[in-house]
Amino acid sequence: MIIRPSSFLLSFCLAFLFTALGAADKKVVFVAGAKSHGYFSHEHIAGCKLLAKYLDEAKIGLKSVVVTDNGYPKDPSVFDDAVAVVVYCDGGGRHLLNAHLKEFDKIMKRGVGLACLHYGVEVPKGAPGDHFLKWIGGYFETNWSVNPHWTAEFKVFPNHPVSSGVKPFAINDEWYYHMRFRENMNGVTPILSAMPGPETLKRRDGAHSNNPHVRKSVLERKEAQHVAWAFQRGKDYKDGRGFGFTGGHNHVNWGSDNFRRLALNAIAWIAKVDIPKGGLQTGEVSVGDLQANQDYSPRGWAPEQIEAKLKEFNGKAPKKGATLSPKKDTAKPLFASKVVTAQTPGQGLDVSAEIKGIKELHLYVSDTGNGYACDWAGWVNPRLVDASGKETKLTSIKWKHASSGWGQVNLNKNAQGGSMKVAGKEVQGIGCHANSLISYQLPVNHKFTRFLAKGTLDDGGARQGACGNQSSIQFYVYAEKPKTLGGVRVSSGSKGSGKRIGDQGDPSHAVDNLDVHDEVKATLFASEPMILSPSAIDVDHRGRVWVCEVTNYRRHKNKREEGDRILILEDTNGDNKADKVKTFYQGRDVDSAHGVSVFGDKIVVAVGDRITVFTDKNGDDKPDGPSVPLFTGISGTQHDHGIHAVHFGPDGKFYFNFGNSGRQIKDKDGKHIIDLAGNEVNDKRKPYQQGMVFRCNEDGSDFETLGWNFRNNWEAAVDSFGSVWQSDNDDDGNRGVRINYVMEFGNYGYRGEFSGKGWRDKRTNIETEIPLRHWHLNDPGVMPNLLQTGAGSPTGIMVYEGTLLPKVFQGQVIHCDAGPSVVRAYPVTKSGAGYDAEVVDILNGASRDKWFRPSDVVAAPDGSLMVSDWYDPGVGGHNMRDLDRGRLFLVAPDGHQYKSPKVDVSSIDGAISALKSPNQATRYLAWHALRKQGKKAEAALQKLWSDSNPRLRARALWLLGKIKGRGQRYVDLAIKDKDQDIRIVGLRLARQLADVKEIEVVQKLVSDDSSAVRRECAIALRHQKTDQSSKLWAELALRHDGKCRWYLEALGLASDLNADACFDAWLSKVGDKWNSPAGRDVIWRMRAKSAPGYLVRILKDDKIPAETHPRYVRALDFHSGPEKDKALESLLDI
Repeated sequence: MIIRPSSFLLSFCLAFLFTALGAADKKVVFVAGAKSHGYFSHEHIAGCKLLAKYLDEAKIGLKSVVVTDNGYPKDPSVFDDAVAVVVYCDGGGRHLLNAHLKEFDKIMKRGVGLACLHYGVEVPKGAPGDHFLKWIGGYFETNWSVNPHWTAEFKVFPNHPVSSGVKPFAINDEWYYHMRFRENMNGVTPILSAMPGPETLKRRDGAHSNNPHVRKSVLERKEAQHVAWAFQRGKDYKDGRGFGFTGGHNHVNWGSDNFRRLALNAIAWIAKVDIPKGGLQTGEVSVGDLQANQDYSPRGWAPEQIEAKLKEFNGKAPKKGATLSPKKDTAKPLFASKVVTAQTPGQGLDVSAEIKGIKELHLYVSDTGNGYACDWAGWVNPRLVDASGKETKLTSIKWKHASSGWGQVNLNKNAQGGSMKVAGKEVQGIGCHANSLISYQLPVNHKFTRFLAKGTLDDGGARQGACGNQSSIQFYVYAEKPKTLGGVRVSSGSKGSGKRIGDQGDPSHAVDNLDVHDEVKATLFASEPMILSPSAIDVDHRGRVWVCEVTNYRRHKNKREEGDRILILEDTNGDNKADKVKTFYQGRDVDSAHGVSVFGDKIVVAVGDRITVFTDKNGDDKPDGPSVPLFTGISGTQHDHGIHAVHFGPDGKFYFNFGNSGRQIKDKDGKHIIDLAGNEVNDKRKPYQQGMVFRCNEDGSDFETLGWNFRNNWEAAVDSFGSVWQSDNDDDGNRGVRINYVMEFGNYGYRGEFSGKGWRDKRTNIETEIPLRHWHLNDPGVMPNLLQTGAGSPTGIMVYEGTLLPKVFQGQVIHCDAGPSVVRAYPVTKSGAGYDAEVVDILNGASRDKWFRPSDVVAAPDGSLMVSDWYDPGVGGHNMRDLDRGRLFLVAPDGHQYKSPKVDVSSIDGAISALKSPNQATRYLAWHALRKQGKKAEAALQKLWSDSNPRLRARALWLLGKIKGRGQRYVDLAIKDKDQDIRIVGLRLARQLADVKEIEVVQKLVSDDSSAVRRECAIALRHQKTDQSSKLWAELALRHDGKCRWYLEALGLASDLNADACFDAWLSKVGDKWNSPAGRDVIWRMRAKSAPGYLVRILKDDKIPAETHPRYVRALDFHSGPEKDKALESLLDI
């Protein structure tokens, strides 16, 4: 007889067997990105470990693994048995998934869940964005989405497992919004939605800050914005799930039970685990839990501040636990207030402290660490009271020290110098701005027993809209100066961040009066009287700083009869300060020089109407004779819109520019220059006008005009890939200063292309906002800007390719802007065929010393930065008023000793070592030494070509390709490389080699996956006029997605000289499918004779939105001739 077990018994046995075999919990992999924004912001490791801890403690069958490799896991097998992945990292071009899309897509197709937190939801448009739409249903798209800090109120939640147990809450974070979601929100369920206020859209337009699309959505259509969402994938991804969450900038927010529960619910949901009705049990977070695993040393966010936040979030004091306090501080406050906000009754609290017998009185106002800048504070009616009740006004005693986080400490005035007002009423006392410390030495043998005041939030901050609504301050009274304030160490020479320290222009406080990036240190390398008014600098291979010292400028042009000087400064004892100075040359022929470049024994100076070359072959730091002109006839003498410094490119060529006062350039003999395009180089709109960028051989031959129609493009910088970057100044005061990637042969739109009209002149489809209108950005044929930085007076620029400075600066453009007194980096990320960029300050004098006027920045051989300061109350140039001061600053990590590696390029190994230098002067020596060696250097260069650093590979490639007879071999290798930047270098190299047919290289790359590579293909076709080139252009045009302006303009400049043939080739391929968004883009940009007919057909198409009509009408302005006339007649039905 066969006994069949019951189904219950069978189930029980299977369950027992499964348990006995050690069934494991399902694995969730947290991938934490590299450190990023500073203490308690973007804490990727700390955030992942905190979430993992509480996910595991919820005991729902999930077990966490946290990967802390500062990027994609070094061992990808960690994903093999995962059911879900959580990515918390910096995004954009630095997103850790960008380089692993194909392999990670295979993981996603197993049905593995994916959650991306905060910056982790941003990836570049193109392939990364397309994958994110498939994986999590949406992403942050630059120039579409925005990233303001604001308090979002979440009142209603969908009936979805992720919102289980989450109660209505409001919390301040950098809530990104206006995400790019899947079409029709297919598969996407909004989880957190809120309505941002108009104050979140007050920043200027930029990749992350503002744009017309988001303004229409929020300000016009009043659409609530989704900042967290769940996504259900389809069967092609085995019904996997995704989750996007834009919060998580503020690490303290993980202490909010609702904030944390929602994230944990989501992780469980993407792992396909059932979520309890009340949501996951999320535990209780302590101060110590939040302080654990931080990337940075404590700065701000003292334990009591964190505790106050936790109480605010959850309505109760947090559990007690170990805290990671800053260094022990023996100073205890005599008084500590509660947090004062705009919602506090009367915007203030009473302050009372027992002060009997104390010798010092220290008043501190904290900003509570919330990141808001509107923390205007006031000590109202501060007084000292003795035992009899007699009061003495504290304002009658002079303070010993006073600092203010913004503005300055004032008696009976606020931090800005206006009337002190609290809740609409004028008051008297001491005005300041958090963080602020005011210290007093009390009279000897005083009889005071108590300090009394009212600690208030001044209306100057409280009434600044959303910022004022979020401002919060706390008041503290100390008897001894505290060692730490809000977690920040206070030194004996502690500086305030709002009021100038010392007398105006005192060099002993030059560094004290600068705000310096947290991860570097600034040192005063030199100052007056050693140098005066440096307009430009360079650093040679020995680490010596060459300076254009300008006194005879503009209205002071005859001030120094013997003429301006070119100086050499040196640090001979290694103390990071110049102690030796030489005059290389002085004379009236270098008055108001605006560029000095050291190239071996040649010193190239940009001055007046020429570029001229001094030679010092015997190395005695004196010219061997008079300088020899390289170029002449340049206008703009005694004008900062004239000629600027020369740079040496990785291809062995010179790169330089002039502003719109330069007008024309002639050769050394005064003859007009005809460039390789066959155009005389002048500003007569044939075709060039205004400021221009140039490239040529060292002897001035093979002269090319790379870009034109700038206003005052002060200095061009070229990186190892051969990409050119520069800044440009607007018509002063119009908030239109811009940074540009120079796409070769491009028109940059300062004036009308054919009319030469200015940005104020009326035109069809004129831009609505002045900073955009300034550059004719709505016109076909105008190159897009990398970014616009507001008002300013931009000066020196470079690309930092060293490794000494923090990673955020490596490989990035670094730039001086004398107007706002700042030196910035612009970390660039790839975006389609172009780029996006952010802004990171390195040095900023705006808050304490606006005379800081950075004029130039150069990388030294050791990787440090040298910054020159044309110290002046005006902005140098037009309004130079101080002739007696000037500074140089050394910028490097704390503890770095300035020194230069020994350079010996006489051997191949020595030259290869020098070629790796971040310093231009050193690379120049290496390039020429290796070029001279020819094939003898090939093996060593091949080894460098195999390096993991793509910039070093590019430097090797340029030289390998120029070895006689080897160009084709290395071009072929380069264009097959997996790195798109190397493929681009391969094509650029081919264009410079006579024995390589560039059109054949284009043919091999025309279908490249990278739109940036295809952009370069288009540029390479500009001067080709064959049937083959037209067909190749048409292939490139078919790959336009209708979204990328960079790619569209590359197509345009590639076709302009052969427009009819290119347009016909495209039409023959696209057929009757031309009327698509991408097709209409191509027609809008084309200059073919038949294009107006198609523009009219677009305008007459009822399906085309009427609001787009001005765009196509404007395109007609760029055509002429009978074909246009006939098209217009058709439009008017004549």
